[in-house]
Amino acid sequence: MSNRNIPFQDITLAYFSGTGCTKAAVSCFESRLAGLGIHTSTICISSDSSGSVGTSDLLIVFSPVYAFRLTSIVEDWVKRLPDAQNTYAAIISVSGGGEISPNTACRTLCKRILIRKGYHFVYENMLVMPSNFASHAGAQLNKQLIDSLPKKAAQMIDDILSGKKNNTHPKFQDRLFASIGKAEHLGAKFFGAFIRTSSHCNQCGLCIKSCPKRNIRMKEGKPAFGFHCMLCLRCIYACPQKALSPGILKFFVLKEGFDLKAMSKAPDPGKDQNVQEYSAAEQLLWKGVLDYLE
Repeated sequence: MSNRNIPFQDITLAYFSGTGCTKAAVSCFESRLAGLGIHTSTICISSDSSGSVGTSDLLIVFSPVYAFRLTSIVEDWVKRLPDAQNTYAAIISVSGGGEISPNTACRTLCKRILIRKGYHFVYENMLVMPSNFASHAGAQLNKQLIDSLPKKAAQMIDDILSGKKNNTHPKFQDRLFASIGKAEHLGAKFFGAFIRTSSHCNQCGLCIKSCPKRNIRMKEGKPAFGFHCMLCLRCIYACPQKALSPGILKFFVLKEGFDLKAMSKAPDPGKDQNVQEYSAAEQLLWKGVLDYLE
């Protein structure tokens, strides 16, 4: 359903990014909007304490999907926003699995909060990027996802600017999964507290500086972790010495690591490689990704 064009002239892009995928999406939005002559302001939620979007016409919230819902740091930031008047809002979630059950209700809570605060909610959608959690779809699909990002972002911007409405209506079971996902937000605190530091640590302090929850401090020459982790995995994947590892729930972390820049520079797959080479089980597992790329 399309409405008349809404002349947005000032757009705020508010985001949290753990290991770079959501930040890459925001960069694509910034470039596209700048090319259209639309002023944008960008807020990194993990370092924002103002809780305000100023006089923007449109607020777009970006967040990875953790446990079938948006990240806790984004949910908390949206809750702190003041009431709005004549401001529009949209949410773009970023997932490694796609817009399939049980991810479809991931935006529901934040959407409700924005509406209660007086925002005119007009659009929601899902961008798919390489998964940094438990398993990934393979080098070929990961490269395709990265390469498709600018086009997908441009299409979403065109939808929003043309007044195209996109409000989803998740099934009951997906809303239930999103509610249960709150338990993982709580469980993340214990995951972080049990992160181990090996003898390879050179005390560079990068993990301390980059932790969005300020959950790491130096103690007796090694990083020490508290109970405020949100499971973004930034510290583990970004450690230049590969000195950090999970003490519990080890399957959460990809053994080969996660480096978005390296994935983006990978050579294009040959013509003899295509999605049909995936087994039936793999195609089922990555259905949301495959559907997104069609």
